[in-house]
Amino acid sequence: MLALLQTPVAEGESSTSEVIQDALGVSYWVGMWQELLAWLQLHAINIILILLLAWLLSYLARLVIGRITKVISETHRGDDLATMEQEKRTKTVWSLFAIAVKVVIYTVAALMILAEVGINITALLAGAGIAGIALGFGAQSVVKDMLAGLFMLMEDQYRVGDIIQVNGGEFGGVVEKMTLRTTWLRSLDGNAHIIPNGSINAISNFTHTWSRTVLDFGISYEDDVDTAMQVIQETADKLAKEEPWSTMILERPEVLGVDELGDSAVTIRLLIKTVPIEQWRIKREMLRRVKYALEAADITIPYPQVTVSYLEAKPEAHPPMEPRRVDMDTSAHPDA
Repeated sequence: MLALLQTPVAEGESSTSEVIQDALGVSYWVGMWQELLAWLQLHAINIILILLLAWLLSYLARLVIGRITKVISETHRGDDLATMEQEKRTKTVWSLFAIAVKVVIYTVAALMILAEVGINITALLAGAGIAGIALGFGAQSVVKDMLAGLFMLMEDQYRVGDIIQVNGGEFGGVVEKMTLRTTWLRSLDGNAHIIPNGSINAISNFTHTWSRTVLDFGISYEDDVDTAMQVIQETADKLAKEEPWSTMILERPEVLGVDELGDSAVTIRLLIKTVPIEQWRIKREMLRRVKYALEAADITIPYPQVTVSYLEAKPEAHPPMEPRRVDMDTSAHPDA
């Protein structure tokens, strides 16, 4: 066997080692390795440069957006709840913008790497464009909802915890949850309303920054208007100085004066500026106190009254005739 391996190989014949390598497929893998090295020498540097450039751009974008967010937060710096909510809203908006920029950068980098590898990205982009058009037609309402939600968030139209009405009172309640696509409302009766942001045309926010309660009090025409106005003003001032109401009332209550001369009452209007959400609580307490104050001052609070009259039946001029029995004589009629 050893002699066979040491036998000189004639010209045109393969050596035993070459035959063994061919049998084991070594030459195939050697060739593949050499091709891989050649490909890496040609393209690897470009791919690494593309990845490094994408990371550098993403890092710079994050620094710039972070700096902008910090400047805006310092501009609105404060300890009150409204300022903290403003800072949260600013950070949320700019974080969404940072994510969008990052997605764009790495998408472009991926396309450049595919082109470097040798894949025809023209056909890929054409197919993606067609798919995007089809998706756009099918999901245009979703895109509309998300754009509307983004502008609502950026413009600070309402926040979680606010009490709002949408579309002229079609829906209303406390904002429990707010996303880019939908707004969740909880009405007073406990029902949850999930509203797409794109369908919201008009918003009435009852608790944005501050609130106000409007109260109308009716007195009778026989009572003195100036005295009634003084009683209402004194009652409101007393409420504004007591705890815990003093922390809820932002300004001194204001009696505007006579607001209406109604059918049965003279209406006096009172305005009270309050912190958000507390206007209904203050209204209920103020109505209770003013009722007692007006009663103590002998000022009548009119209310609708109904008078019912009972009419007796009049005697009839001609009483009905009583029926009488008439006996007919049938003897005069032989056929009867």
